Amino acid sequence: MFLELKGASTHNLKGFDLKVPLNQLVIITGPSGSGKSSLAFDTIAKLAELRLKLLQTYAIPLGVEENIEGQLRGPIPPVVSLAQGVRNWYPYKNVSEILGLSRFIKALFVEKGKIRCPICSALNEIHSLQQVIKWFEGLSEGKRFYLMLPLSESSPKALNYLLSQGFTRYFFDGREIDLSEEEAPANFKEVLLLFDRMIKEEKTLSRLLENLRVAKSINRGRIVFEFLDDRERVNFNLGGSCFSCGNSLNQSLQKCSLCKGVGFKEKIPCANCGGLKYERAYLESELYSTPLYKILSMSLGEFKNFLLNNLKSEEKTIWENYLKVLEKAGFLKADYLRLSTPVFELSLGERKLLEILLLFSADLQGVLYILDEPTLGLDETHRGRLLALIKEILAQGNSFLLVEHDLDFIRKADFVIELGPEAGEKGGYLLRALPVEDYLKDKESLLYPYFEKSISFPKKEFKPEDFLEIYKEEKMIKILLRGINLFYGATGSEKDFELRNFVRELSALGYKVMEGEGIFDKRGDNFLVDYLGIWGLWREILLALPSAKAKGLTKRHFSFHTQEGLCSTCKGKGYKTLMLETYTLKSLCEECLGKRLNYEVLNLTYRGFKISEILDFTFEEALELFTQIFEIKEILGWLKELKLSYLKLSQSLPELSGGERLRIEILRNLRQRSKLDFLILFYPFQGLSILDLEELHRFFRKLNSHGLTILIRETHPLSKAFSDNIIEK
Repeated sequence: MFLELKGASTHNLKGFDLKVPLNQLVIITGPSGSGKSSLAFDTIAKLAELRLKLLQTYAIPLGVEENIEGQLRGPIPPVVSLAQGVRNWYPYKNVSEILGLSRFIKALFVEKGKIRCPICSALNEIHSLQQVIKWFEGLSEGKRFYLMLPLSESSPKALNYLLSQGFTRYFFDGREIDLSEEEAPANFKEVLLLFDRMIKEEKTLSRLLENLRVAKSINRGRIVFEFLDDRERVNFNLGGSCFSCGNSLNQSLQKCSLCKGVGFKEKIPCANCGGLKYERAYLESELYSTPLYKILSMSLGEFKNFLLNNLKSEEKTIWENYLKVLEKAGFLKADYLRLSTPVFELSLGERKLLEILLLFSADLQGVLYILDEPTLGLDETHRGRLLALIKEILAQGNSFLLVEHDLDFIRKADFVIELGPEAGEKGGYLLRALPVEDYLKDKESLLYPYFEKSISFPKKEFKPEDFLEIYKEEKMIKILLRGINLFYGATGSEKDFELRNFVRELSALGYKVMEGEGIFDKRGDNFLVDYLGIWGLWREILLALPSAKAKGLTKRHFSFHTQEGLCSTCKGKGYKTLMLETYTLKSLCEECLGKRLNYEVLNLTYRGFKISEILDFTFEEALELFTQIFEIKEILGWLKELKLSYLKLSQSLPELSGGERLRIEILRNLRQRSKLDFLILFYPFQGLSILDLEELHRFFRKLNSHGLTILIRETHPLSKAFSDNIIEK
């Protein structure tokens, strides 16, 4: 069975036809910017989504939200997609909240928990009416018992009121007294109102229910049943109040009053809840005889064992979905993560593992999973477990389409689609689509040389004096100056945390450091010409043009961020949006043709070209135009060095691949800092094929030659071969 795609020409794709086999592991590979995401997500995933919307709104013509160029034919399975990178979760959200386990714990606590009273510290179990009826029905016929009510208010005034209502018999510290005949004792510890004497009979159930209804109005539903034969007592609490002192209790878990349930302030745990997010009395409450603070501090593996040891067999069936999440966490070797760990303490690989758990937690069948680099941040062990899980889900009747660069994943795929040969307009061609056994033998494929040999990168020669030694907490870290240093460790080994601390240490010692963490989390849709600072430099020259002066144009007219500069028709978006009843239609703005600026600026002429035409230039074409402007020429030179000169000046950030985004961010940061000693990058291999890694290594070597020392945190299988100095222990 195949998924048939006709005329794929979204973004830089070159209008090819393709048959994607279903019920197999299919991998799309190729250089960064060759159109892999355009094929997988912007074409196949979006066309499948549109087909689903068409079913939902079959009576109404369906419009296309964006410019998706291609057609899917034949049966299309439901698509579940996961884009490149990781979700930008709220930093104080914890593992239990991400996986939905916090909702499970709350529901379980309402049903099975014992609440600690904040006034008297007594533990209270809240019961339902069904539990009382079930208990009553389980009694043997003819069983005799008292129905008694504990009284938290036992002053003479309160007792006199109850006497006036006809309640005369009480137990004072176990001694039965009729207050209509004698006085209440002066001192006592416990008083119980003898509400009724009952016998277990089928006809007495309605009498019991009426007693419970009245009892709830007297003492909020606190009931004591005492058997007449052996004086054994059974307590029930129907009203949500403390059985001992009568204080009102809330059965659902209450957020911490100090931090409002956030758990942290500026990454420091709350003084009241310690980062566990609930009120102290509830943290000291119990679930299956275990304090809640201990449960919330468990790892996923410990929590799974806790549930298996305490849930009944029918309860395990009810809560099966949550148990499957915990089971898959163990399979992926992510069960060491603690329920209470916040997002800001997780490494990128751990966040990716949580995404995968969320994605695969439901047992779906007949689904096409489209994933972009699911191995991001994972070490070789976790990559192996992920591959095994994918094979297991495949066996359940699903299909996988992965954008992936890991050579081991490609070797173990069923089918390989290769795009290329280069990036941008020189890419987007379908080079080959073959079963993996044929692809590995194809000597013309881009990756064939790397399957046939061990991969290595040129190493820097160094002497002992080339190292910088820094001591921290009795530990020495040796950094190779003007080299590539790797902080290597398994996913979850706290190497991310260690490198962050090391960055602070370098800054404290007076070194100038550029930290690249969060590069891929940045948002915005700026044009590259603006984002890289080229527009700001060019604007000064444009302002001096006679035609600009004649029109009275100012700096604000040459801005992508001011009302005067933006296109008045689309307000700087580059497109117009038409909101219809069932869909949103986007169309190119006729005024600015997607260039976002006002008409007066776009129609200025510079060196024989209109500004609107120049914005469509690639950086390589623009290099000839700006040969006389040194600062712009320097930026364009760096772009050529980074193999990014195929990008257009008016290309927006969301259109970039992960590998392109990384190199753009490095260039932008290097340009903004006049002198740097250290460049720190977290997971810089994101979105890069082996071909891109060779280019990145050459670029890093050039930075080394300019005196820059590079530190990277990576778990990629090739990261050790890529680096000169490995900091592992």
